[in-house]
Amino acid sequence: MNQLSAIGAHPKGFSSFLGTRFYSHIVRAQLEYGLAIIKSIIFLSKQLEDAQNVCLRRIFGGTHTSFTTVMLHMSKLPAMQERAYTLQFQSLLRSLTLPEDALLHLLLLIRQPRSHSQWYKLYRSSIWKRCPPNPKSLDRRSLRSKQREYRQDNLNNKRSTHISILLTYCRPTISLDLSERSRCICWRLGWLPGGRYKTLHTIHCLQMHRRLMMSQTISDPLSFLLNMLPTKKPRSPNTTLSWTIRWPTICRILYEPDYLYQAKPPPTHPLTSGKDS
Repeated sequence: MNQLSAIGAHPKGFSSFLGTRFYSHIVRAQLEYGLAIIKSIIFLSKQLEDAQNVCLRRIFGGTHTSFTTVMLHMSKLPAMQERAYTLQFQSLLRSLTLPEDALLHLLLLIRQPRSHSQWYKLYRSSIWKRCPPNPKSLDRRSLRSKQREYRQDNLNNKRSTHISILLTYCRPTISLDLSERSRCICWRLGWLPGGRYKTLHTIHCLQMHRRLMMSQTISDPLSFLLNMLPTKKPRSPNTTLSWTIRWPTICRILYEPDYLYQAKPPPTHPLTSGKDS
């Protein structure tokens, strides 16, 4: 965002997801320099995670205390530690397919278990431990499968912790236009107008279970329905009809906290998206 401002572009003119793409292709590439050939230590990992968190808070407009776990999840970005293991895994796999006259292939000492070099320590990475006894048999599809499996396991572990309640209500993608997407992101991150009220308080006051016709056993009915939003045009007319009925209610609920915080009555007409189903 600072680089966009330096060239005269207003940061608010770009969506959060466009900002994350700009970050992953240009900014994060500088943070990743050298991670493929060195073992990550705790101090270095923390410094890189802090740097990435600063960038994400700048993109999403958060404060210095905002949690970035949900931001990473919605943007499909890995943590810096996960990214380091991925780069190291790819580097090790390439080293096994080098020609015999390659310099790295001739330096057999650094590939022996007795060695204490940085290269040998790369074999202790979490992704490499998931490889079969003969890693040379891995193709590109298997390589990506191992990486996704590792990230999915980390995601499941984060979802199971009590400090990642908002993360359990999210899904990887949000298929909305810019107007509703911004408010959905705020709801996912737990950012409510004024900062005084919590998600559970808003769910109770706005009577979301009754208005969305959801069971009381569902703790967050709004997030539950957002996870069910279709990512492509539904084939069943019944599915289209059900979202035609529920979507105006969802939009109205997303807008009401802003009106109530400003002590204004919500509009009486239905609030719908510019792209109706």
